[in-house]
Amino acid sequence: MNDDFRVAELALKGYKCSHILVQIGLDAQGKTNPELLRAMSGLANGMSDGLTCGALTGGCCLIGLYAGMDGQGRDEHGRLPLMLKEYTEWFREECGRSYGGSDCAQIMQDQPQLRVERCPALILQAVKKAREILEANGFELDGVSGAEQG
Repeated sequence: MNDDFRVAELALKGYKCSHILVQIGLDAQGKTNPELLRAMSGLANGMSDGLTCGALTGGCCLIGLYAGMDGQGRDEHGRLPLMLKEYTEWFREECGRSYGGSDCAQIMQDQPQLRVERCPALILQAVKKAREILEANGFELDGVSGAEQG
């Protein structure tokens, strides 16, 4: 399923930025993880207080889903900090240029109706950038080959 359609489908189901980014990764791995999705609610809507956008934190979680340690013997990929740095710098630059900052409140400019206009496009950009970073570091989003390399 293409990301454009999947982002729209998940948004219509009520998923928020952080949920969508991680669900895209779970979909690509053929996995479900309701507990992880529930945990992503803590990041949604700028941690429910207009703080750091869920597309930023959710994108970091998506990268971590592939490159992070698992507590069961797989260590963190050596390039994880660099991948996260690249993603966060891109996000802050993109949102700073377009919206004046990367916090949810800055992106929404205290106008909740902008969520419908801005969030889907921003989420899709975030998915594409996270995919690009992961693929450049040897990860296949429809598998975990780079993650297995550690």
